[in-house]
Amino acid sequence: MNNVQKRLMMAGYAGLPFGEFSQCVAGSVGVLGVPSEVDSGPRVGASLAPDALRRMSQQLGIDLPANGRDLGNLDLSGDWPGVLTQLVTQMVDDDIVPVVLGGASDVASAVLQALPDLPVVAAMPLARGDVAARPENTIWVGLNGGQPADVWDQISQRTMAWRTARQLDEGHTDFSGMPECAVLWIDISVIDLGHAAGAVGLNPGGMKPETLVSVIGAMACSWQAIVITGLAPARDTRGMSELAAIETLNAALRNG
Repeated sequence: MNNVQKRLMMAGYAGLPFGEFSQCVAGSVGVLGVPSEVDSGPRVGASLAPDALRRMSQQLGIDLPANGRDLGNLDLSGDWPGVLTQLVTQMVDDDIVPVVLGGASDVASAVLQALPDLPVVAAMPLARGDVAARPENTIWVGLNGGQPADVWDQISQRTMAWRTARQLDEGHTDFSGMPECAVLWIDISVIDLGHAAGAVGLNPGGMKPETLVSVIGAMACSWQAIVITGLAPARDTRGMSELAAIETLNAALRNG
């Protein structure tokens, strides 16, 4: 984030001080905005998400249940996915938890590339083929019935654990073989549009915000990295989508 942007915001996400990677200490978090945009479609606006989440967290007076620094927004010129992958790797190696605020799903792809051997908990309505092609250590939260046949085949062949939004809303929240540590990927499109209008993807019959917060908060897992994507804040004048993202992130950090 440049100096002008920093002056416009007196404090970073959830009141964290702005700082540099070198100022992060072991056991803390490093919040990083990556304002990438979706390639196409009528519901653009993901690039606005990192700063919208900062503003909302400050307006609500919400504190992050962890110490750390807000590292500002990543410069998206040049090979930014490579830079992001390298930065996430460095942070995890130094026992710092990257909290990456996207942006489009390409942000999560770069984070997962940095941590290929870690299990993944992915809260999203549609399974991405590149994630479904991973080894068995992926848990899908909130899938809907619109998966392509080949993706369902990949999930089945790898015996990946999954729950639909309806199953989770009905209380079927048990996941067998929950890993001790993992990467958490939350795509806001997993929430039903009627509850949180600010999502890039349209997902009728998706999860309720309170269900998402409850399910993620109940997972006894140490999150090595957390990435949020798919938020289009300008589509939600009430700010409910930002609130859902913030509460889910806090629930994850509180338990993990």
